[in-house]
Amino acid sequence: MDQNLSRHGEQGTAPFRTGRFYCIENEWWFAIRRGPDQGPYPTKAAAKLSLIEFLNDQFTFEKYLQQNKSPYTLSDAEPK
Repeated sequence: MDQNLSRHGEQGTAPFRTGRFYCIENEWWFAIRRGPDQGPYPTKAAAKLSLIEFLNDQFTFEKYLQQNKSPYTLSDAEPK
């Protein structure tokens, strides 16, 4: 994949991007934005499958949070 391409909705020149997957001493890892890198995996294919599972879990959790938003705010919890 060409990492110099603009993403959907981006304007202008694409910023520098690095690959998500990397290999250290024959062990594969992938980087995420929030939290430590994930791995090691025996192959790049195994790391890719794990990334897909990780992202699906994240989307499911975000969907759950959106569906179960509390109707209360912090100001509702303040004593009157």
